[in-house]
Amino acid sequence: MTDISHDLMNRIEELEFLQNLDRELQRDLNLEHVLAITLDWAMRRSAADTGLIARRQDEELYILRVAGYAYQYAARLMREPIPITSGILGRAASTGTPIYMAYLNTATNSENIYEKSRSHFAIPLIVEDETIGVLHLESRHPAHFSADMRRFLVFIANRAAIAIRNAELYSNVVRSEQLKSDMIRMISHDLRNPLNTVFNATAIMKRLQSQIPEPLYQVITSIESAAGQMRGLIEELLTLERLESGIQVLFDPVDLNAVLVEAAARVERDARAKQQEFILEIPDKPMIVAGEFAHLRQAMVNLIGNAIKYTPHKGRIQVRIERYGHRIMFDVTDNGYGISPERQKNLFKRFYRAHQPGTEDIEGTGLGLSLVKTIVERFKGEVWFKSEPGKGSVFGFWLPALEDEDVDVELKAANVTKSAIEQELFATPRQRKEIPMPPKTDSDNTSPSDPIEARS
Repeated sequence: MTDISHDLMNRIEELEFLQNLDRELQRDLNLEHVLAITLDWAMRRSAADTGLIARRQDEELYILRVAGYAYQYAARLMREPIPITSGILGRAASTGTPIYMAYLNTATNSENIYEKSRSHFAIPLIVEDETIGVLHLESRHPAHFSADMRRFLVFIANRAAIAIRNAELYSNVVRSEQLKSDMIRMISHDLRNPLNTVFNATAIMKRLQSQIPEPLYQVITSIESAAGQMRGLIEELLTLERLESGIQVLFDPVDLNAVLVEAAARVERDARAKQQEFILEIPDKPMIVAGEFAHLRQAMVNLIGNAIKYTPHKGRIQVRIERYGHRIMFDVTDNGYGISPERQKNLFKRFYRAHQPGTEDIEGTGLGLSLVKTIVERFKGEVWFKSEPGKGSVFGFWLPALEDEDVDVELKAANVTKSAIEQELFATPRQRKEIPMPPKTDSDNTSPSDPIEARS
């Protein structure tokens, strides 16, 4: 085999090694995994006897991982930080340059980290021109690390540096999320008892309405409303935290018709107070999806509640469920204030509120739509909307339909079929009115044959 062919085979083998290393480093973002893989693969590749990885913090190096050293010696290494002004590790960290020492006298040379080493190689770990640490390898044999091996170890170190930085960033995100979750739980727990006290006190005082001056009664009502808003914020934060924490959510067969019955019952009073026309259309057949009843009810309550809040007195709210192929659609149409195009892009951001003229005094947390999106996407669906200032909005979502319509589903909305709620709120299939969508605007160029395109 010629020298050129031999070099080519070596380069191919090196590339395969680096590709496999990349896969292993990316397989798990845990920092301990990244450190272990880096040191193990570097030592096996170079046949080094001992090795370590040190992380730079300010003007010191802290050893995070060691291999090949005696236990007591390794423990001492990991316990004591190394100044970057000291030894081969410090020089590699401070200069950002690989340091190779081929011949060392084990009896007198202070550069040794391990007394039996005769040669060692310190490689800075560099990310975006910043030295974040050092990969250090030692051998009992003099001149152990050839020029080709040193070049290749630098390639390994470069990949390891990026993986270490990514693992640390991921760890910071995990810690931040855990801190956020702990704070939400703590705040929620600490606020619930005082809020319950407020609700109990206002309820008692409202029973004495005839004995309370009207101005004071209005103050009590305002206190109760503010406490209710705080409780709603707590509940939405807790729901978001549970959904995003990785806690397993059950996918049970759920009839969206039954979900809508309960959701509508919770908000119908608000529509009645504003003298709004509140129209619901429910199909004759069950609309079965895989999901969790309470979460889907919360999504519907949020969308219907928003439509009621952002539609003026004597406006119209239309809620319906329909099936299109393998999807079941839920949507809420109103003829309210609408949302300007520049505000629409931020609608699903947490705590964002799209203030329009006439909506300044409407209460809300800015979490409702974010929560809807999180819930629907958790159950493999998608949220969509369409809005025009001054004309109204359509908000909805679709979920995959369960194909087996013979699924035995317990309708969890009690007494749905002949309840007072149904008689008061819902048109029966024979009485149900066909209510057209709002007229198309000049910007609507979609085909009505596709319900997703036509409404989104």
